[in-house]
Amino acid sequence: MCIYIVKFEPTRNNRFIFLNFSFFFAVSILAHLYNFVGTVFFRGELFARLYASQYLFFGLFYLLLALALVYLTIDVLFRDFSVLRKYFLALAIVFGFFGYYYYPVLSDPKYVYTTPEIKDWKVLDKSFAEYRNIHSVEPSAEILAGRVVLSAWRQGQEVGILDDQSKYERVSELYPYLFGSNYKILLYRPIYMSVVYMCVVCVGFILLFFGYQYAKDPPQGAYIEKIMFLFLIFTSIELLHAWSFAKSVEWETYSHIVAVGEYISLGVLLMIIIAFSARLRFITSPKGEFYEQELATNAASVTRWRDAIDDLVLASFFNRKAVIGRMYVERSREV
Repeated sequence: MCIYIVKFEPTRNNRFIFLNFSFFFAVSILAHLYNFVGTVFFRGELFARLYASQYLFFGLFYLLLALALVYLTIDVLFRDFSVLRKYFLALAIVFGFFGYYYYPVLSDPKYVYTTPEIKDWKVLDKSFAEYRNIHSVEPSAEILAGRVVLSAWRQGQEVGILDDQSKYERVSELYPYLFGSNYKILLYRPIYMSVVYMCVVCVGFILLFFGYQYAKDPPQGAYIEKIMFLFLIFTSIELLHAWSFAKSVEWETYSHIVAVGEYISLGVLLMIIIAFSARLRFITSPKGEFYEQELATNAASVTRWRDAIDDLVLASFFNRKAVIGRMYVERSREV
């Protein structure tokens, strides 16, 4: 649908907006190949699935999402800039944030296995398994704290040995991750926190978009504001999912929460499809093509287009007679 919008878009500048969205949605095609990674593709690579998830579905996905939203915001803020300058500014902002938050993963593909939490977890897991094999019962956090030696960390670097009290607090913090698949949360936590930060960037620029719209109220292409509003909901939900994962303790509980949350995300994506289809239908109509061309050439003389969603909101939440009475004057009352 984005490709069709790019094809039929009357104005050149708007084509790049939806071209960015088409790149973002194209990542979903790669998602269908994930189940074949490690089995059909890269069969001999033990960490193939890890690389695919952290670089494609946690990296490229949110990189392209941020680029699409940041570019659209910059297009509104700096309408007179050339497309090249808009891309330069958008890419500088997006790659700046992305490089800062994803630098550990970009510099070391196996970074998630080298975090202080995972290193301490490995020590605890080994001691936990040894104690259970010998005594046939699971050790408590107090017992584990007396059996292991844990390092003190500062900014990811080992700086010494923990004292007894600090060691007990550290063991109590990591103890829940010794059961079942809970360790996966600890393993992927750094990546999910990077996702949280990228979603915050997206939400921030969407709010900047609406802040500028509220302050300046420039004429805007039909359905653009609705698309941005839906992406505000979508990115907020993605932020909540990533934050919930990073702060979860039990893998099974988190899986159930995500299963419910994915239905909400799917609902928002379906509304985004409706908004994009409405945009496509509008720009392929004579009135839509005329409006968009006038908006590009003489925006100061163009009033805001009231689209179908605006009509729906007015019909559902406002008194139609009061609105018409304020906008139109009966001829019988003209002086």
